[in-house]
Amino acid sequence: DEGNTEQKAYDKYACWCEDTLGRKATEIADGKEQIDSLQQSIIKMGGEVASHSIEVEQLKKDIAANVDSQRQANAVREKDAEAYAAERIESEQCIGALEAAVKVLAGAGSKKSAATLQEAQLLSVVAGVRSVLGRSKPSVSG
Repeated sequence: DEGNTEQKAYDKYACWCEDTLGRKATEIADGKEQIDSLQQSIIKMGGEVASHSIEVEQLKKDIAANVDSQRQANAVREKDAEAYAAERIESEQCIGALEAAVKVLAGAGSKKSAATLQEAQLLSVVAGVRSVLGRSKPSVSG
């Protein structure tokens, strides 16, 4: 009986060994396939990382160029705004002088015409002086 029990235990152990050996062999084969697949994925993703790094560098250059363009455009807008403000002041002064001249012409022959004429002449002279001073300002080079 003892031999029979030992034989059964041995057979059971041998069966377990065969099952385990077959299962482990399959797992090893699957693992090797995964290793190959993962190595290919690593190579592919390494290439993608390099490609994206180049794209990032190009985008950084593009952003820097856009920032520079914005700076230049803002400088042009500020210069245009200053020129507009100067022209507006000069135009308003000219309109004032013309209104005074119209009053002088409308009141020709009355007592007020001499004072109004002097006022119009004075406004005209002021506008002319401002115009000359505005043109003679030294420009600053940067």
